[in-house]
Amino acid sequence: MDEEKNLPQSPELQTSGQYEQLSNADAMSGIFTEPGETYETIANTPKKNYWIFPVLISVVIGLISTFLFMQDAELVSKTMEKQKEKMREKFQESVKQGKMTQEDSEKAMESMNPKGMMFKVFGFGGAIIGPFVILLLLSVFYLIALKIMKAQFDFMNILNVVGLAMLISGIGNIIAVVISILKGNLTSVGPGLLFSEESAGQKVYTMLTKIDLFSIWFYAVIAIGLSKIARVSIAKTASVVFGLWIVYILVSSFLF
Repeated sequence: MDEEKNLPQSPELQTSGQYEQLSNADAMSGIFTEPGETYETIANTPKKNYWIFPVLISVVIGLISTFLFMQDAELVSKTMEKQKEKMREKFQESVKQGKMTQEDSEKAMESMNPKGMMFKVFGFGGAIIGPFVILLLLSVFYLIALKIMKAQFDFMNILNVVGLAMLISGIGNIIAVVISILKGNLTSVGPGLLFSEESAGQKVYTMLTKIDLFSIWFYAVIAIGLSKIARVSIAKTASVVFGLWIVYILVSSFLF
């Protein structure tokens, strides 16, 4: 028995210590109940792709959200009219600059028909590809930030942090679509509910719809996760995560 105690532990046991590897179901539920402990366990157990199932679930939620949105003809029409107006201004500017012809501009506008096949292809295609693009972009941004901090981490765990947190944003998206259908205007679960585009102005209203409660929850959980998997203070990860989010909100709301 004494000899058994003196035997060297396997790398897996040395890595995991007192932690027991989570199942995919436990990891996904833990994001809502105990995100700190969930990410702590993931950081201290053998590597595992926890991000795959949450991202696939996000794709399914995105497809459902897109389907619900497209069933409301009035909401689709109202949303598309606003987009068309923006695109019409950009196309006319391109025509004046000689970057495209008037005929090309008109063809491009015709393709933005909410009843057309291209609109549905882009809508459902975006729902399928979008979660993977978001996962990759955010993970690369956080990778760079953690490298600058000289933190020690595994890139797979960054994918796990972002991927698992996407369950939160997915739920937020479908709730926002339901509220938008009931309200008759595209909005989110946040201060945008208290204002209209007419009262706040187009750019300010766009900003308000991006500051929604589920996004705050989403980024807060990511900040906690990055802190756990990289062994850096949550103050540092929160400043990076929310700093990038604020920059995105301002740029996307006021420059585009």
